[in-house]
Parts: sequence; structure tokens; C-alpha cells
Amino acid sequence: MPVEFRDYQGDFSDIVSLTERVWLPEYGGRIWFPMPDAGFLREKLSVESGALCPAAYEGDRLVGSVFSVPRTLTVKGKDYPVSMWTGFSVEESHRRLALPLIERLRKANEARGAAFGIGMVLDDKSSASYQFWTKYASSFPKSFRFMFDGGYLAKFLRPDAMARAGIMAWERIASRVFGPIVRGTPNALDPNVRAYRPSDLDRCAELIDGMNKNVDWAMRWSREELAAQLGGPSYTTLVYERDGTVQGVVSCHSFPLQGRELIRCAFLDVWAHGDLNFAERTRFIGTWCEKLRTMGIDGVVAARSSTMPTGALVANLFLPGAQHFKIGVFPTKLAPDLEPPKSWSFEIT
Repeated sequence: MPVEFRDYQGDFSDIVSLTERVWLPEYGGRIWFPMPDAGFLREKLSVESGALCPAAYEGDRLVGSVFSVPRTLTVKGKDYPVSMWTGFSVEESHRRLALPLIERLRKANEARGAAFGIGMVLDDKSSASYQFWTKYASSFPKSFRFMFDGGYLAKFLRPDAMARAGIMAWERIASRVFGPIVRGTPNALDPNVRAYRPSDLDRCAELIDGMNKNVDWAMRWSREELAAQLGGPSYTTLVYERDGTVQGVVSCHSFPLQGRELIRCAFLDVWAHGDLNFAERTRFIGTWCEKLRTMGIDGVVAARSSTMPTGALVANLFLPGAQHFKIGVFPTKLAPDLEPPKSWSFEIT
């Protein structure tokens, strides 16, 4: 049956099915990897988001996909329209479609005026994904190149889940032995922490802009994008209010994380603070973790970007993640000369 390229149409449940068919046989029980959530994708990639969603179909069957959402990135003080890439999956029997799918998305973003795209690749040299993107970067250096390496901090709120799902034996053993300690969140209940309200938007934007001011590569949120991130139904957002003024904001989304079995994790998307001392930042993170625990979240992951509150995370017993990642860029004809940033702050998709 012939394969047809067209814009994705569906409720994203078939994206979940495609991911399961492609990545579970490849990674299941061997590498931690995120699984898509259909509800989150419907929100993240809505028509209003401006997402581009090229897909490959064999009849009515989805066999390949890749997505991007438009954003603005400040690079060394200058704003550029960029695209954040995600959701790249192609069935093994249709791997020949991988390059055409990528090229369709790259050209569509170029036609829209994007200077470059940004994507994340897990840094596991044995994985099919890492090998594909390494070969692609070598074969098409003008279309894609790796820019810098990154890592995570992670905390398991329910070590019993980690003890079952951990990939490595030491992960499972450590969870059983040290679980009662690392599950704790010191100073976890701060009365100054409350749920985000739409009326907080302008102050939160001010805090985020202030945190990003001296960062080499920093996300510049539009009011519409930030309102969707902080107030959308798929996100959990808390603020720290002192004397009637919001002095901190934290926002995350949850997703299924596949290890030896599936667990539910939260990913820290946005953090910003103003006049908060270290003890207040620590209590803010602790209160947020306890909120997530009551929601049934098993673990929390934060990318080690330049604006993340590393000290407050470590004080709440976050530990360095075993896996790392690489950030790559897809330059278009409009791309500036890019150098690896010394500091960065943007969402990982």
C-alpha cells in the first residue's frame, strides 16, 4: 500500500500507539524514556499553538510523525523565531520515511520564518535514536548539528515505584534501602505557596524575564504562550506570595516514564524567583513536591538549565540523573552563526 505524507489529523491516541510500537521493543526495560500522553499532546499541539505536525500514513494507519511548536529564543540579546521539535517516531518497516519527514518539517519551519529548530536526543550511544541523529549530523551537517550536552536532577516521591521500575539493579536496590530517606521533602509546607491564578500572569512574566536577562540562550514567552503554560489544564503551577506580591513561580507537566514498568513523572518546565532567599526557595520546592505527591506523581525531573534552583532542589534530596541528553539545532537559511551557549534556559520538548 502506498504511503502518503500529510498533516496529522487525529486525537493523538494513535501517536501513543505508534510510540509503543516503535520504542517499547527498542528501549523497554533497557533505557528510561518518556512516553507521550494524548491529552497533553492535544493541548500542546493544538491549532492555537501554531504547531506543525507532518505525518506519514499507510492508508489510514499512522506510520511516522514529527512535530514542532513555534517559540522565540533570545540568543546573545537578539530575538529569533525558532521551533521546538518533538515526537519523532517512524515504524521500523518504514524507516526510509525518516529523512523525508524531517526535511518536510525543516522546510515548513523555514517557510514560516524560523531561524532554526531545537531538539533533544537522549545521550545513550547504544540507542537507535542516538545512532540515527549522530549519523544524520555527520551526513547533513548544514541541516543538523549537536550544540551542547545537558543533564537532569531527579527525585522519586515514591521509591517503591522506582524499586519496581528501575532499569539498573543498583537503582532498584538503592530505592529499597534509601527510599525512606530520599522520599522526604524538608520544610515541605510553606503557607506562602498557593495555586497560580490568571491575575498572576504579568508578575510571573516579569519574574521569568528577570531570570533570563543575562542568559545566552533564553526562551522569550509571549503572553499567550505563558498563559497556556501556567494556566493550562495539563500543567500544575504554584506561586510563592509574600506580603501580597508574587515572588516565585514553578510550573510543570506530568507524563508516563517507561522503565521496567510505567511510572508517572513530572517535568519542571518553568522556574523563576525574585526576592526569595535560599530557605524560601527550598520550602517552595518542598511544598511543590508534596503537592505532586498528593496528585499521585511517582517522581520529578528537572533539566539542569542555568535558571533552575539547583541548591534548593538538592536540599530537597534531588540527585543527578543517570541519563544525559544532547541539544541539537536544525538551521535554516535564516539562522545566525551559532555557538554553544555558556548558559541556557528554555523548555525541553
